[in-house]
Amino acid sequence: MHAVGGGFFGRPSNALYDAGGLSWTYSPRYSFAEKKRTSLSIGIPLTAGIANVFDDLSEGKNRPNTRGYMITVPLMFNFNIGAGSARSCKEKYGYFVGAGYAYQVGSVYEAWPDRPGYDFSEPHTRSTTGPAFNIGGRIALGRERKHIMEVRALFMAGITSYKFGLNEFAWLIYF
Repeated sequence: MHAVGGGFFGRPSNALYDAGGLSWTYSPRYSFAEKKRTSLSIGIPLTAGIANVFDDLSEGKNRPNTRGYMITVPLMFNFNIGAGSARSCKEKYGYFVGAGYAYQVGSVYEAWPDRPGYDFSEPHTRSTTGPAFNIGGRIALGRERKHIMEVRALFMAGITSYKFGLNEFAWLIYF
């Protein structure tokens, strides 16, 4: 199954900047162990986003918004129930929950607190990997219920030396 869609993401980070913006998702997945109403699936919901990057407002400083980017590549294993669990399932509603592992790369700006006036670095790229979890719901569309609309939340925690995470909310349509 294939899906496309868009959404919003936020990337909290420690002592750096928060980033948030719009994202686009292409989500291929393969369902197996299908039953009448359930299945297991493996998928790669690739997400790319454009971010507004800004500094930590708790310091009382505010760098003007600066454009950046974010790309997330998670490998997710999901348990699916109801609509969208398999092509043959004709239920109106469904949901899923899953876990996996993700790689994320994106733009960051770092503050240099040891310098007068909080000088800022030029944008540079940082990446991390870590566990990811997702949960969502699906609604079958149309009389024949061939198309599925999905609402998904994905959470990722970076575990490498550069530890930023991701909170993402997306709306997808399966075709």
